[in-house]
Amino acid sequence: MREIGGYQLVALLGDGETGQVHLARTASGQLVALKTVHPHLAADPRYRARLRREFAAATAVDDPYTAGVLAADPDAEPPWLATAYAAGPALSEAVSALGPLGPSRLAALGALLAEALAAVHAAHLVHRDLKPANVIVTRDGPKVIDFGIAKGAAEGADGAEAADGADGSDGPGGPGGPGGAALPDSGETLVSPGFTAPEQLAREGEPGPPADVFALGGLLALCATGRNPFGAGRAPQVLYRTLHEEPDLDGVPGDDWREFLGRCLAREPAARPAVAEVLAWCAARGAPEPWWEQEPVTGLILQHEEATAELIEAAATVPLPSPAAPAAPASRRRFLLWSASGAVAAASLSTAVALPTDSGGPGGGERPSATPWPRGRTLWTRDLGPNRQGTALIRHGDALYVHDSASLTRLDPATGAVRWQRDAQGVSQVVPHGTDLLHLVRTGLSGAPALAALDSATGETRWETRDPRLEGLRPRTSLLPDEVEQEGSQGMLALGDRVACLVTYERYDTDRARRTARKRPWRAYGYDPATGEGLWYHEGTAAGVTAVRHAGGRFAVAASVHAQSDSPEQLRARAGDPLHVLRASDGRPETTVVGGALRPDAQPGATGTGYFALGEAVSAVDLAARTTLWSRGVTGSVSVTPTATGGLVHAGSPSEVSAMDAATGRTRWLRTDVRRLTEDPPAPPLLSEGRLYVTGPEPGSDRLALSGPAWGLHALDPETGKLVWAVPFEGRDKLSGSAGGGLVHVCAGSVLTTFHGPDGAA
Repeated sequence: MREIGGYQLVALLGDGETGQVHLARTASGQLVALKTVHPHLAADPRYRARLRREFAAATAVDDPYTAGVLAADPDAEPPWLATAYAAGPALSEAVSALGPLGPSRLAALGALLAEALAAVHAAHLVHRDLKPANVIVTRDGPKVIDFGIAKGAAEGADGAEAADGADGSDGPGGPGGPGGAALPDSGETLVSPGFTAPEQLAREGEPGPPADVFALGGLLALCATGRNPFGAGRAPQVLYRTLHEEPDLDGVPGDDWREFLGRCLAREPAARPAVAEVLAWCAARGAPEPWWEQEPVTGLILQHEEATAELIEAAATVPLPSPAAPAAPASRRRFLLWSASGAVAAASLSTAVALPTDSGGPGGGERPSATPWPRGRTLWTRDLGPNRQGTALIRHGDALYVHDSASLTRLDPATGAVRWQRDAQGVSQVVPHGTDLLHLVRTGLSGAPALAALDSATGETRWETRDPRLEGLRPRTSLLPDEVEQEGSQGMLALGDRVACLVTYERYDTDRARRTARKRPWRAYGYDPATGEGLWYHEGTAAGVTAVRHAGGRFAVAASVHAQSDSPEQLRARAGDPLHVLRASDGRPETTVVGGALRPDAQPGATGTGYFALGEAVSAVDLAARTTLWSRGVTGSVSVTPTATGGLVHAGSPSEVSAMDAATGRTRWLRTDVRRLTEDPPAPPLLSEGRLYVTGPEPGSDRLALSGPAWGLHALDPETGKLVWAVPFEGRDKLSGSAGGGLVHVCAGSVLTTFHGPDGAA
């Protein structure tokens, strides 16, 4: 096992622009983060002189909320610095698990970070790279890390004016590389978009303590709202907004916090409060019990500590690379393992980016892709947090709705900014209506399923239905007992032009459900979608409901008493399930289509041709006449687009994607190396604005889509099936997707990412 400065190196954690970071330990077994400087930089006398001053200053930082410097040797080969190892989640991960911080919790964090910065500034240092990745939440509280690579303040430790940047360029930084320091003769400054002060971006001399106050304000705004105060997107866009636009503080808890954080994020350094003022302001408002000593944060900390132990055990069998040669690029899998262990990795491996000296407005400075195929671009990414079940994405106009078992959130599709968020417990269906309303079906609560309308701009409830018996919708002649709609009753909504039809029912899809239902019928209620006024009521048959559709002034209700499955046996059992057609104007029954429940879109009010995948066949159906035009056999669990585009119908499965001639059903093209995007529940291939979005392995690899987890997103030409562009994404399981406005949104596990094509369009 190699040693540096008497420390035994355990594992390489990161390889940045200016140095490497190793997990190491002392002879007594204490874990440390050991940072070394690349030899070609240490050979520069000016760089070496700077290291001596900064190492000496960093060693003087003494505060319980910093990862203290234990030892350093700027004259060694290579120069090195050892800091206390912080095992725990990054601040962003902890807050994601806990949720946006309220006023008292936010104040407790602000006071702690201000105290840490005061200790850094007392040592004549400026951190210059305070960001979520550089705050680790440990069992001893949050700790600020990587201040050892900060540039010195205007005066060096010896009292002399720091002259390294006198020529207009930033002087070199310390080990780890990301502290905002420029590489000698590189013409680049490393910055962290959204947390780097305007004076750092404009290179207006040496940044002082106000730059750290700016970063602290950005951190607190992020923890309060869940988003960067200068938006998401590509780095040049965020940097441009930092220089020219006001911060987005919507959702900050209270006017006092909005005013305070606005001062911290002021464009002019002199307008920001001093660190001592920040400390006093936050300390007066802090929570008595630290939130980092409560669940779920304590559980996260334990997980990271256990992951560190596993990393040490695994590293015992992996040889470390030679310090004389640059390490090979870390694989994504290994990097995630290191991050999960709470490793103090170089920030250039996380969110720091290079800002060229000639960068202009937004969009400048991006290097061309080196891939042999067109590469899409990532616009923004959000971690939705743990324990998200059944995440659905709904793109409607200029809104992106994220609906899961915990919440309903409206995001800005272009930036990922949260417009509003509300509890979604019991919400089974979300249906946008026009530009200003969003309808919800709420089930699983006590009493009848309810229908509610939200203001789509604010998320506030416009109206909500009461128990239909109390509204007088159900007539006295109804044969239903009063307790018919009980906890466990289901609800399903379809919107017409002037009527919202809510169908409530009991489940009949298992033997136990049929016994519990006690032959209770389904019920249809008509409401005014704008006001919630009850319009009509219809009592159906003793059956469950599998679908509700609207077309041509009619609502079609598919009823069934059979288990919902695509197996041949279940399909044969469901072949006689009826489709009940009601007039939208008054809810009166118009006709019943025997066997129509399997194809609920085919009803008297519908027009055109619809396409259906049932069992092992795909068929085209004249919707008005309800006659089959053609049927083609398929294998596996296939879903199809319900309408044709460009004379083609697109089909997808867990193992392939294809296009069929809409007139004949013949296969036009077939791809077995990609698969449909959304699998649970299976959804049709995602087709939007001339692109077919699927998932699969990296283009050019010999691995098939079904042989392992997805690599990323593929945008195909729907007419030919040929690749237009591709891009990798975070996460690999429980995929869902939505698209619109030239953007495509993919949720993989808890990670939501938005992409666009290489040219800025789909």
